[in-house]
Amino acid sequence: CMNQKHLLRFIKHKLKTSPNDLVLREEVNSEVVELTLQQVFDRMQLTAHELSVDSLDVSATHSMESTFFRFDRFNRKYNPFGDSIL
Repeated sequence: CMNQKHLLRFIKHKLKTSPNDLVLREEVNSEVVELTLQQVFDRMQLTAHELSVDSLDVSATHSMESTFFRFDRFNRKYNPFGDSIL
């Protein structure tokens, strides 16, 4: 199981070692746009140095037990860095 610190370490490692990997494909105005990991972070205006456990903001709480039973609630709660693009 990956905790916040492991997830953050993984994201930073990938951003430093594989910034040109394609990580997102979306359709914009009937055109397919592919973004690299670096482009995604540029869009969010974040750098590897700005990333922290606090900015990651994906901690689980015991009061959110029903979160894991509904995908829509899970998605609302777990948007790393407050952006659904990740």
